[in-house]
Amino acid sequence: MKIGMMNNPRYNLCAEIAWAKKNGFDYLDLTLEPPAVNPREVKVAEVNRALRDYQLAIVGHTAYYLPIASPYETLRKAALEEMRWALQFFAAIGASTVTVHPDKSIAFVLSPKAVLQTNLQSLAEIVKLAEPLGIQILIENMDRTFNTVEQIQEALLLMPQLGFHLDVGHANLNVERNRTEEFLRAFRERLWHVHLSDNFGKSEDLHLPLGAGNIEWRKVIALLKNYAYDGTITLEVFSADRRYLLFSRDKVRELWEKGE
Repeated sequence: MKIGMMNNPRYNLCAEIAWAKKNGFDYLDLTLEPPAVNPREVKVAEVNRALRDYQLAIVGHTAYYLPIASPYETLRKAALEEMRWALQFFAAIGASTVTVHPDKSIAFVLSPKAVLQTNLQSLAEIVKLAEPLGIQILIENMDRTFNTVEQIQEALLLMPQLGFHLDVGHANLNVERNRTEEFLRAFRERLWHVHLSDNFGKSEDLHLPLGAGNIEWRKVIALLKNYAYDGTITLEVFSADRRYLLFSRDKVRELWEKGE
């Protein structure tokens, strides 16, 4: 098991790489977003030098708000063009996996079924862009669209190259009970990456430190181990005081080592 952190896209990326390494993280979950990490502006040579100097691995993460299911075809195509730029950047810095987020879009314009189908269309195009670059695309469960086993299964059946990215915090939103075990049971063979953050359920994706919400972390870690997951785990803990991030890192390691 490897524990990573996500860079703050408002901060200098090379400084974030240095901070991650100095604070004992195994890799950086590199989110490629403005203002400071725009793929059209970040200098590839500088990033590669920082990754080499600090011997830090990366996984790729695209902006969650790109409108890949927009009812405006021109906006959908523009989002795919941004994806192309992002994938080229990730290929240039050695990322082998990149997460893409389904778009909630505007359901009352397209209908929920049409939103699903437009997302699938765009995902297929993104997978096609990624293949010649040697990148595997991962789809992340979200809090509304693609938040059920059935919806994610449709994408994975349609695109055998697609991997699954489990977000435990998202699995706790807009549901009666956390869906982490449902997703693990259904997709353990396609699971490539995991995000952890806490919240109180309902609709607020708060990205709290582990233990600050109502998610049962001892149970979550036990489930990951029981389903034989031993890959990358990113702490998506967003706080100005990064001691909460470090606390969450230590909590995961403690629970993992105890084997509970």
